[in-house]
Amino acid sequence: MKIGLAGFGHETITFWPGVTELAAFERVAHHGQDVIDKNRGVNSCIGGFIAVLEPRGIEMTPICDAMGGATATVADEVYQFYVAKMSKGFAAVAGELDGILLAMHGAMVTESRQDPETDAVGEIRQAVGRDIPIMVTFDLHGNKDDSILQQAAAVFGYHSSPHVDMAETGRRAAQAMIGMLKGDITPVAVLKKPGIVVPSVYSATTVDPAKKIIDGVRRWQKHPGVVDVSALFGFAWADVRQLGMSLIAVTDNDPDLARQVVDDLCGLAHQHQKALTGREKFSLFSVKEGISRAVELAKTAEKPIVILDHADRTSDTTFVIRELIAQGAKKAAHPLFHDPQAAKACLAAGIGGRVELEVGASTRWRDGGPMRVTGHVLWADQCRYIGTGPMSKGHEIDLGPTAIIDTDGIWLQFTTYEASLIDQDPFIQCGYQPQDFDIIVTKSKTHFRAVYEKLAAEIIIVDAPGQCPADISVFEYRNAPQDLYPLNAK
Repeated sequence: MKIGLAGFGHETITFWPGVTELAAFERVAHHGQDVIDKNRGVNSCIGGFIAVLEPRGIEMTPICDAMGGATATVADEVYQFYVAKMSKGFAAVAGELDGILLAMHGAMVTESRQDPETDAVGEIRQAVGRDIPIMVTFDLHGNKDDSILQQAAAVFGYHSSPHVDMAETGRRAAQAMIGMLKGDITPVAVLKKPGIVVPSVYSATTVDPAKKIIDGVRRWQKHPGVVDVSALFGFAWADVRQLGMSLIAVTDNDPDLARQVVDDLCGLAHQHQKALTGREKFSLFSVKEGISRAVELAKTAEKPIVILDHADRTSDTTFVIRELIAQGAKKAAHPLFHDPQAAKACLAAGIGGRVELEVGASTRWRDGGPMRVTGHVLWADQCRYIGTGPMSKGHEIDLGPTAIIDTDGIWLQFTTYEASLIDQDPFIQCGYQPQDFDIIVTKSKTHFRAVYEKLAAEIIIVDAPGQCPADISVFEYRNAPQDLYPLNAK
């Protein structure tokens, strides 16, 4: 048995000015045998594919693994480069392949394509023919419609946000592929959209309302005849025709059961649509109110107070840092503030050196504008490591030249490459512990919860403007269906 492997994905904010170029993908991409070597034992979908296939002695043909971040619209050149590479690579061995497993995100948008990942599967399908089954994994935040099922035998989405189950999702897909190739199952997939747009801050599956949806998914997952069930919550800041939640069921040759599953889950989503879109009470504070609460609680709390600045996608908006300084916050940590020039200046000054910097707000778009900070350099060096957290386990993390300053009692970490706080590693790698601080700022939307729900005394979600606010009515959607909730509730 021989299985082809590849990864290609991105989480695209179509309202973000400019484009994401090929270089941003190639900085973290792997090609050929490195796809296997760099994903073995890693919490990634390809890592999950390998974990199932390799012990069984199944030969793997890896092509590429190019997973972008959450940035502006992807340049068409990126699509052309990787899709040509996958199509040609798989076509060259099509006579030997038994199946293809693809790891994608599901919310990529390019300059000329609203659903490039489905288009990519279609081009691969055209290159290898109709007889080779293709199965695809997607991020929980993918925007998909049933056109993907015209190209793929089955699709599988994460069950968790924070995404601690990326490898597990890959294992689910690989096991289904093997079952299909052995003739043990005949996958039949159905996808249904409930017509709901969920801002990511409401998609944390460790708490309601999203937890209720995933509980329903897991309940159906155990039902006889069901191969797999997924709930994609979608990515709200992509103006595309397939915007919004998708419920997906894969059964063993039972389309009626698959429809029953997605109908039930769509009903559950409708039942909780107000909570899923922030139209029922959800504890979002203004920046001023949230930081005031954090400062007050920190006076007596035995564990850190975590402030979630959920709308920041550039990791350099200045709304929260300004207010922390304005309110005189002390023993506050603001890790992973993305500013390459600030990091470079701190390295030049050296540990103990005094710096005065203009930092942040690199896009000049919903970012609060740059601000001046002064302080002494506490730490400065290259920062590369292997992730140890539940979501980043095994991943190669490269923050590039990194520095930390103390500015009026605030621990401010500058990085060259963008990242968000999802575990303790950004502290530990620089000789600190999260417990050293009374207040910690994170911008990771939901992923921080895998570690910080237990570590924090309280989580305070602030509704700073940012690039991806909870209130999506601030943007004009032209391609998305206008009957989606809450777009139709303006």
